[in-house]
Amino acid sequence: MLMQALAALAVYGFFRRDRRGMPAWRVVAAPLTACAGLAVLIALVCANLDLPTGASDGVNAALIAPLPVLFVAGAALALRIRRRAPGAYERLTTVDAESV
Repeated sequence: MLMQALAALAVYGFFRRDRRGMPAWRVVAAPLTACAGLAVLIALVCANLDLPTGASDGVNAALIAPLPVLFVAGAALALRIRRRAPGAYERLTTVDAESV
């Protein structure tokens, strides 16, 4: 759910400068509404993790604890690639939607 919320923010960020003729609902309101809804869902799931897992608090903590560490490690890796191999980083972040 966190990745979906970040993807919704990325859509908003991508179209913030150039809406490419798309309506505001599609490139501003919908992604921000989706992100807000997902943020609420993330908070509810984290607060009540024992309901969907049926596990003890220790198991639930073990499920959640690595996530921030892995997120930071992924962000650090992306920044390292951007610094050391800008061409490779650009290829990762460039999509030609017209050719798909």
